[in-house]
Amino acid sequence: MKTKSLLFSALLTLTASAQVYAVDYGKLAESVDKQKAVESVDQEKAKEALSAKDGVDYQKAYESVDKGKAKDSVDMEKAKSAFGF
Repeated sequence: MKTKSLLFSALLTLTASAQVYAVDYGKLAESVDKQKAVESVDQEKAKEALSAKDGVDYQKAYESVDKGKAKDSVDMEKAKSAFGF
């Protein structure tokens, strides 16, 4: 579950810019093939990014994701519709 939350946070960070958008988070979540998204994460590296003492090391979390596979897990047309594009 932590991996899915981490991926969703990463997706929001990668897709949003400094502008403010009305976002349909349901559509945004539906735009992601969850199985492919999970497969894009190196589970061992992701675990190393999480610490009960220090919280999340966002650089390590970012590095745990295969960006090509993560990109392939998103239906961009559905994602765009979540932002009203």
